Order: sequence, then C-alpha cells, then structure tokens
Amino acid sequence: MLKEEKGYTLLTVMLVLLVFTVLGLAILSVSINGARRTQIRQENIEDNLDAIRNLNEAVAYIKASVRNTYNPGMTVNDFSQFVSNNLLNNAYGYQITDARPDLKEFTRVLTVTSKVRKSAVYQQTVYITPMPSFLKYAIGSRDTLTINGSLYLKEGNIYAKNGLEISNQAKYIYNNSQREVATTFPSVLSHSENYLYLNDQNVTFCDDRNGKCYVNGIKQTFLPLKSDQLDSVFDPNAPTIAKDDTDFIDVDIVKTFIDKLKDCGIIDPAFDISNLSSDRLIQQAKSSINAATTNSNVQVISTFNHLNNIDQAKKSFVYNGDANIDTNNLSIDHTQWLVINGNAYFENSGNDTMNVSGNILVTGDVSIKGKVAFNSTMYVLGRTSIDNVNISGLDNGELILMSEGTLEIAKLNKFVNPDNSDLNQVNSIKAFLYTNSDAVVYAIGSYINIDGGLFANGNLEVNAFRGKTYDQQTDLRFEPNPDKQASRFIIQNNKKLFLDHAEGLPKVDQLEIVTDLMKQN
Repeated sequence: MLKEEKGYTLLTVMLVLLVFTVLGLAILSVSINGARRTQIRQENIEDNLDAIRNLNEAVAYIKASVRNTYNPGMTVNDFSQFVSNNLLNNAYGYQITDARPDLKEFTRVLTVTSKVRKSAVYQQTVYITPMPSFLKYAIGSRDTLTINGSLYLKEGNIYAKNGLEISNQAKYIYNNSQREVATTFPSVLSHSENYLYLNDQNVTFCDDRNGKCYVNGIKQTFLPLKSDQLDSVFDPNAPTIAKDDTDFIDVDIVKTFIDKLKDCGIIDPAFDISNLSSDRLIQQAKSSINAATTNSNVQVISTFNHLNNIDQAKKSFVYNGDANIDTNNLSIDHTQWLVINGNAYFENSGNDTMNVSGNILVTGDVSIKGKVAFNSTMYVLGRTSIDNVNISGLDNGELILMSEGTLEIAKLNKFVNPDNSDLNQVNSIKAFLYTNSDAVVYAIGSYINIDGGLFANGNLEVNAFRGKTYDQQTDLRFEPNPDKQASRFIIQNNKKLFLDHAEGLPKVDQLEIVTDLMKQN
C-alpha cells in the first residue's frame, strides 16, 4: 500500500508541475504577444506622427515657396513653370501632384501625400489662388457683424473684425413698417468645427426675454459678453472663438472693374490706375465704355436676346444706358464680358425662369427680381438689391456678385416653408455675395440657403427666424421650430466655387494658400 501511495504522490507532483508549466507558458505567450502588440501600436503611432509631420512640412514648403516667388507682375506662364519645377518636382522629395491641371490663370489645386509604410498615408488638398480673404468665411464683416435671430451656420467660419452683436429678436419690414419678432439665438453645426474670428474680442448681446432689443427698428441696450459666456447666446451650439493672425487680402472693386475693362479690350492695358481715386476711376470707366463703339474688340448691343449667336471673336458686349433685362436666356461665353454702362434691372415678369450665364460689369446699380437662375460673375459699381426673387443656380452653377455699393437681400424665396426632411435641399444657391459697403439681410418671410458665403467690408446685419412664416395680409404669422435646421437663413462656406470662375476673380497683390482638412487613407 505504501508503495502504491508513493506512486500516486509522484503522479500528483508531475501533474501539478505540468499545470504550472502550461500556465507559465501561457502567461509567457500573453506577455510576448502583449509586448509585440504594444510595439506594433507604438510603431503605428510613430508612423502616423511621422506622416503628419512630413505632410505639414510639405504644406509649409508650398506656402513659403509661393509667397517668396509670386509678384503682381508675374505672368501665368512663369507661374505655371514655377509650379512644375519647384512644387511638383521639388528638391525635398515631397509628394505633390496637380489635382486640376485643366485650371488656368493663377489658380492651382494640389494634392499633398505623406506615406510612411502602408500603415500611415495622409493627404491634404492645397488651393493656390488669387482669392481675396473674404472667400474663406461663410459670413463676415470687416466692421461690425450683427446677427439678429436664428442664423444657422452649417459649415465654415464667422469673421467679425470690429465686433459682434447678437440678439434673439429679428427685424423685418411689412407694408413699409419696421417690425420685430422674438425668436431663438443663432447656432452653428458644432463647437469643434466652426470658428468665430474676432480681432478685438468685442461681443455684445441683447436677450429679448429680459427687455426689447429693438423698438420700431431702433437699437436698445446691448450688454457686453465675455468669451467664456458665448454658449448663452447661441442655441444650441456656439462656435469656438479664435483669432486670425494672417494678412487679410482685401479686394478693390473699382480697380478690379478697370482691370476687367482692360481684359475685354475697352481700356488700354498700359493705362496706369495706381494714383487715381475711386471717383476718377469710375469716371474713366464710363467714358471709356462710351468711346468703345468703334473698338474692334467690342460689340455694341441694343438687346440681350441671342448674344451667344453674335460674333464670338468679340471680347465684350456693351450696352449704353439703363438696361431692363427680361429675357428667357442671357448667355455669353465665359471668356467674354457683358458691360452695362448704366443701371441693370434683372426683372423677370414671366413664369419661366430667366437664365443668366456669363461675366457681367455694371457701372450703376443692380436690381434682381422674379425667377432667375445664375451661372455668373458680376461686378457692380453702384448698389445691389436682391428683392422679391426666387433665385437658383443655372446648370449647377453659381453666382459670384461683388458690389461697390450697399447690398440688400429681402423677400428671397418668400414664404417657402419646407418640411424638416427637405430643409437641406430646398432652394439652395451656390453664391458668394460681397459688398465693399454695408449689407442687410432679411430672412423672416424669406427662406435663404446659401452654399458659398456672404461678406461686407462695412457693417453686416442679418435677421433670421427659426420656423415657418405665413402672410396674413395685415402681418406675418409665425410657427416657431426649435430645430436649428429650421432656420430661414442657412449658410455654409464653399471654397471650391472660385474654381469655375477663376477668370472672373478680382486681382490681388498676393496669392492666397488655403488648405482643406487633413485626411487619412
């Protein structure tokens, strides 16, 4: 029996040793695999950081190279040669390709790729363009930006150089009477994706629940607001306050107007505009257009019908006098310009849409009414009024409108009340609307959905309601909606619009380099 018990003891000891050996091997295997995974994870992180670092270096190289090389006297051919020799085939081995080799002028779209093994591939799109700074923002003002009510910013940023005023009481005009309606504060898509650029951090607000912001259109007391209190005057999302330290590239509408007259053969390219005032330049523009009747580059017209059937060798079409434009189709080639030496009234009186396609210069005021579709760049030396109009893009095109005088937008797509499911699709227009003066927008009865931007070199005031609006003949009736997407003024920035209108962009003293978000493939 003792002998048999000793055998059992030996087996038990061997079994225990086997169990501990297996456990030890398992623990060792887990430790080795864990260390291996940690090493792989560390390598992936290092690869990602190296790829991002390399991408940032490449983008910085592009920015520095362009700014050190470009000058206003540089030709397009010289610039193209520089892009090919110094950017696409650079001495540092950065992977830079031309994503849009078909683009002309100084506009370029470059794709920068940074790759570290297969685990870390990052890309970023870089736009090089003679683009004024205002095109970078969804909405902004170089003076004071006033947002009354429920503007909704979907994508892009807000710019307010000299201050921002916010209220939840929006103004509107009914039967020539100034009135107000209490509504919600404005909102943005998200705190992390939308920025508010303020130069002096000056923000004031008025809450209609604590007292009237306006009485018959007259401004009441607006209280100062600290930057950390911004959430209280945005509903439900507030942007992140930031400061833009880059140089702001302004545009001179009058000088650009003269440049375009040079391009289309009306003014001698050698004519020096550097020392002339804006008033003198405007006089020069008008007199040169009047004298262009015998110019071989110019076709003087008396009607706006069938312009695309007129001699396409002409650089421009000139209409002298105030123009009442009511035609089914106003179309010219994108290499030509229509010059109106007077006021221009785009007033469609019929039920069909008026299609407007081409580049347009107007020495006077512009009024747009009725049902109009645009694929056009327009420069206006006077005031611009967009009133009582249903406006859209022509063939998925866009409107780039730059006005020297004031800009007013009202009764745009009036009393359109889309359901929630259609809010992102109904009546949107691709447009950049700019004025060198002040601007005011009324989106109370209007429904405005802009894919592009709105900017004023002077003051900009925006009034917007959130919900549905109905005309009751004696006043408006309102149905509030708490959903931020139910705003009657929705705007998002779209930097790509200028790609289709490069020939119409204003000339600037330096090129702008704009980047999209970094993406990992």
